[in-house]
Amino acid sequence: MNESTQPLDAPHFAVGSTNRPSQSSEQPTPVQDAAMLRRIQACVDACEGISTEELEDGVVQDMQRVLREVAPIIAEWSREQQG
Repeated sequence: MNESTQPLDAPHFAVGSTNRPSQSSEQPTPVQDAAMLRRIQACVDACEGISTEELEDGVVQDMQRVLREVAPIIAEWSREQQG
């Protein structure tokens, strides 16, 4: 995302403990807007090819769990191959 970001002139939303957007009366700063836009773009890029339903069903958390379980096995196998 190489475009310069401008503060949004629209309602702003925040995600609270309910994980549901709620309208906020506080305007984010330009730095906060830029940081959020950067994060959103990174999330969109990282989730390319994953459906909304899969995201809502927790596929990313499932993948993280599997990687935590498999990574040590792969590392051990790699050490054995080198030694």
